[in-house]
Amino acid sequence: MGIVENIRSLKLEVKIVEARNVEVKSSLTTLFVRFYLHAGNNSKIELNTAEIRSRSDKEVVIWNQSFGLECQGNETVVEELKQQSVVFELRRRNTTSFLKKWSRSELVGRGNISWKSMIESDGMEIERFVVMDETKDRVLEDCDKPLLLKIALKVQASKPVKSKSVEDLCECRDCRRCNCLDYEAFVVACALAGI
Repeated sequence: MGIVENIRSLKLEVKIVEARNVEVKSSLTTLFVRFYLHAGNNSKIELNTAEIRSRSDKEVVIWNQSFGLECQGNETVVEELKQQSVVFELRRRNTTSFLKKWSRSELVGRGNISWKSMIESDGMEIERFVVMDETKDRVLEDCDKPLLLKIALKVQASKPVKSKSVEDLCECRDCRRCNCLDYEAFVVACALAGI
């Protein structure tokens, strides 16, 4: 008990701006972007943009959709995060299916940006085109231009704060002998005090 831990809060804003050099073969297709964020313990968070109906006369698909996320962890978690990447996938779904909402999507292209490059950039903010590695079944028709996804990322990190220990919250300074109704409630209170 009484262990004081450094907590750091990270706020992340991900904006999917547009995809370029997208010339689809069928107007009965929707495009969307799926991206994955590392969530620790070999797990990841998956997020999807809105689906946009593609048009064969346009090479640019515009989303301008933003996502805001906030996470907390200690210095070790932040250092682990620097070893990871945000993975972006451009995906398509055939809209002719009767059950289109539940139909599987197909991968069109994949690209990534490392957390380290994001955190070490000026102001921890970047806006750039990511070159997507395309699948064998190309979306582009006779196009030598690479498939590009324009994204904007912004990270805000708070300074480490000391979380309070159980003893700091309990007047008797020894929760094992006090009349606390629920010791676990104090542990939860400690966790919330650090937030």
